[in-house]
Amino acid sequence: MATVALASRRAWRIDVVRCSAAFTGAAGGAPACASGCGSSRPSRRFATVALSKERMKEFIRAELAYFAQQTPEPLRLDQIVRASTPAKVARLLHRELPRAHRVFGGLDGACRVGEVAGDLRGVLQQLRLAAPQLEGNPQAEDLAPYTEVIASLRARHMPVTALLGEALRKMRREEAPEGEASIQAWTDTFFNSRISTEMLTKHYVAIIQSPPGQASRKIGVVDTKCNPGQICQEAALEVMKSLAAESSHGDGAPQLQINVFAKHCTHSGTDIEIPYIPQYLFYIVQELLRNSARASLEACRAAGLQEPEPITVTVCADQKQVAIRISDKGGGVPFGNGDKIWSYQFSTSKQPYEAYLDGESPLSGWGMGLPLGRLYARYLGGSLELMHMPGIGVDTYLFLSRIPDLEPVSS
Repeated sequence: MATVALASRRAWRIDVVRCSAAFTGAAGGAPACASGCGSSRPSRRFATVALSKERMKEFIRAELAYFAQQTPEPLRLDQIVRASTPAKVARLLHRELPRAHRVFGGLDGACRVGEVAGDLRGVLQQLRLAAPQLEGNPQAEDLAPYTEVIASLRARHMPVTALLGEALRKMRREEAPEGEASIQAWTDTFFNSRISTEMLTKHYVAIIQSPPGQASRKIGVVDTKCNPGQICQEAALEVMKSLAAESSHGDGAPQLQINVFAKHCTHSGTDIEIPYIPQYLFYIVQELLRNSARASLEACRAAGLQEPEPITVTVCADQKQVAIRISDKGGGVPFGNGDKIWSYQFSTSKQPYEAYLDGESPLSGWGMGLPLGRLYARYLGGSLELMHMPGIGVDTYLFLSRIPDLEPVSS
């Protein structure tokens, strides 16, 4: 890998921008460059300098400290769609990934999550040392060293959700409850950054692996004609399949039916199709259905019934947004406990930590499903809300924002 070759040297070489950013303002006139060139814009001179190992670490620490002071802003879906070529997506990653790896402080010395966050701090240095060659119009083969780093980064991120979920489960047993609010805020910040990394790197890999010059409705991870009703049907079938497998292995769970009803768009009168990332929509709906299924089966056992009430999924849309409602009869949640379900330290799951490590979903982890599902929905411009009917069940509403229609493009 390129980073190994670079790391074996006694010094690193990086490109820096020397910019006379200090301006002097003249009364009644535009600010002038302090270098005396007379320009109304900062002068920019590019140079290559050699940095020692320690100096490089200082440079990375300073950059991390800078990003830590910034308010993270999620990318819009249309920004991801516009990064439709190897050159464009490499530039997007080079600009946005360092912003995603902000300093994770506050809890590092107070609990076990510091080990999880600490491992990811080295990612920024790895990214900086393997900066892609962005001059001209680089193709996939020109970005091969950078692609290796991205693949390594994705591999390092794979177990993060399950690891952090296990750390939070231990903290729930050992830490004082007064610190739960700060833990919740820290974990939200951490996962917002991880969502950026997960989504951008997945999009990068998809673009790099796409056949060049081929017209397609898919742009990287984005399907410009994603059908939410179809995605919900696929998620429902997957959940029912997993429940049937558990029952055949001695769990003895009764048969659960999940019914999906997809209406036509009220604006177009046709099937609902929107630009979206189908894989993440599938993960979110799958987690919501798993929660509803677990509650429905527990309510069925408690009532001594032969079969649980079916779960109903309804999909509808107008010209502005798509709504997905998941209704169950799993007994609901008491009104006073409604906020608990959004906590990373709350879960009714009895699965062991190892079971989450095997999951492909980035939402897979103890206590992660609902709060992470909400974060992903918000990141993509939507929302996730729950309506509780104690003693009856829960209605879950997932709203997806539309973006202007996008025609299939040549990548």
